[in-house]
Amino acid sequence: MRIFSHPPAGLRRFCLYSFVALFLLAGCGKRLSGEAQKSDPANPHFVTITWAASKSPVAGYNVYRASPPGSPAIKLTIALVTATQYTDRAVEAGRTYSYYVTSVDNKGNESKPSGDITATVPTTVTPPAKQ
Repeated sequence: MRIFSHPPAGLRRFCLYSFVALFLLAGCGKRLSGEAQKSDPANPHFVTITWAASKSPVAGYNVYRASPPGSPAIKLTIALVTATQYTDRAVEAGRTYSYYVTSVDNKGNESKPSGDITATVPTTVTPPAKQ
């Protein structure tokens, strides 16, 4: 991972304000559209993070997770995420996770991490309402 010492102002703003529009969904059997609809019936839990897009051009974003919070983070994304949302389906009921995001420019330079956000996955699943 390369970290540049003087990132463009847009990338600095991303680092400082990336979680302004953050929403956490500690999955309780809720479904999202598209790819996120694929779920594992054995593990219905998931965490979805959403962040504000960078104001400057970026190639995409990397998402990192630490469990427990404060422990070393692992990179969850193999390829850059081009959207401003990521769903982590490899979570366990009752555990607490900490996430952060970095932006990557078109030259491959990765920004400093955004602020951490923490989510605790519930231990029970609320069944969907009967229609």
